[in-house]
Amino acid sequence: MSRYLNETLALAEKHGVEVVQKPNGHIQLKGDLLVNYYPESKKMSAYVAGTTGGKKRIMPKEAIGMCFKAPELTPGQRKDARGSNSRRKRQQLINKGVSQCHWCHRPIDIDTSTLEHIIPLHRGGLDNANNRTLACYDCNQSRGHEMPELKNG
Repeated sequence: MSRYLNETLALAEKHGVEVVQKPNGHIQLKGDLLVNYYPESKKMSAYVAGTTGGKKRIMPKEAIGMCFKAPELTPGQRKDARGSNSRRKRQQLINKGVSQCHWCHRPIDIDTSTLEHIIPLHRGGLDNANNRTLACYDCNQSRGHEMPELKNG
């Protein structure tokens, strides 16, 4: 094991981050957010799962920190990043058994739900099924592009 991998494992244990070792020197760090980290690669890159951007030359301490901190705001929202057919996507989630707001747990249906991006598009989140859930209008609007559910929001 390399020095960086050993350091990452020690820090992960200290901060309560679960580590899943994958092939080719890739590890997943599971804190509040899932971070894919490559401490053995030349670039030593890391990225929050479900986002478009990553970072290079990341030391273990910063990779662990990414598990608890919202990704940085990206300048301007990518208008083309948000797909269409919101009602169809909401119905698909309801068909899969989602019947309450992701945040406040109030009952919702097709007419009272909004499509929520767990990692906001403004923070580099992707508009795909892994990053979508349902929320009531009030929670979706109050959350905006912030991530107050994280300790370091």
